[in-house]
Amino acid sequence: MTGESDQYRRGVEAVLARVETTLDATGDRFPYVYDREADGWETTADGNWCGGHWIGLLWLAAAHADDPTPAERFERAARDHTETMRAYMPRDSMFCGMNFLYAGFRGYDHSGDRSLFGLGLEGADAMVAAFHEGARQIPLGKLAIRGPEQFRGPESNHGPPGDRIGAVDNLYTAVSVLWRAYEVTKDPQFRDVAVSHADRHLDWYVREDGRTWHHAVFDETGTLERQYNELAHSDETCWARGQGWHVAGLATAYAATGAERYRRALADAVEYYRTHTPPDHVPHWDFEVPDPDGEPRDTSAAALVAYGLVTLLPDDPPVADLRAFGHAVLSSLVDSYLVTDPSDPRYGRVQHGCFNRPGDYAVDTELVWTQYYLASTLAQVAGDG
Repeated sequence: MTGESDQYRRGVEAVLARVETTLDATGDRFPYVYDREADGWETTADGNWCGGHWIGLLWLAAAHADDPTPAERFERAARDHTETMRAYMPRDSMFCGMNFLYAGFRGYDHSGDRSLFGLGLEGADAMVAAFHEGARQIPLGKLAIRGPEQFRGPESNHGPPGDRIGAVDNLYTAVSVLWRAYEVTKDPQFRDVAVSHADRHLDWYVREDGRTWHHAVFDETGTLERQYNELAHSDETCWARGQGWHVAGLATAYAATGAERYRRALADAVEYYRTHTPPDHVPHWDFEVPDPDGEPRDTSAAALVAYGLVTLLPDDPPVADLRAFGHAVLSSLVDSYLVTDPSDPRYGRVQHGCFNRPGDYAVDTELVWTQYYLASTLAQVAGDG
């Protein structure tokens, strides 16, 4: 156990050292994906769909800094980026919930600043307002995700409007803030929307063998029209990061409710993941892509699975085997994908993330959300979270 603890502590040190070098390089902008050809971060001015991950990393770095000067620098950057994202984030986007959970509630956890607590509640209120009663879903909304012009590639179209489409991601990105809001306020509207969305998620996104659909399209009344995969290889396969979001979302739902239906669905999802990944537990970008040997892995999918199983699940016997598998995934990421040699110029990077393989965009590189989920998980298991 001591060896594992040492491994995790080295991992924390590496990934948080990367926060400092990233802040040096990006300043008041938000890191997004690492451009390996240009050898630098591709950045956004406002955080796009994932700015809360960078804010969360800054708060973690502030908490772990050994000296007040860097701690103050990280906290100041976290607060400045929070104000930028607060002004930008569309309140009808599913990503508002996740981003305001990280910048708001988790910023409050680090700082005690009640204004950040209020931002977390604002994110939860926004998700309640966005909830489609007929579909029992929080839809995607209208945030334009940064990426290629044709998100799925040159032969694709832009799909249905954002207010009539849900995603497997939503169970975590939209709903997680609702569980936290209910925990701290006991306002039943937060719980009721979260449970309704989660139960519909089981109906619409989960397939018989435990894999998931990416999208579900519904009409104005909320009636399901069709399901399809946008970022998977095909409708017959399964997008790896979507499965990771699914695992994290189910872990949160089970932790909040103790409901057996969520535990069973989580066990099925993890079993599919376990039996469709290489021996090191890090999947290719699609679990069933033909000729996988030439295809990129996706460490962001693995980081989400480790985060969900290790940090979000309670330490209870019914999920002990799932937590153990989460630790196996985490150890593999630290051993084989995180650069932990301080003399290596890549120190602290989690390599081999795949954002969008169909669109050929950021397919084998460092991704800011991977950095966050690994850092958050390592900080907790090392006793520093």
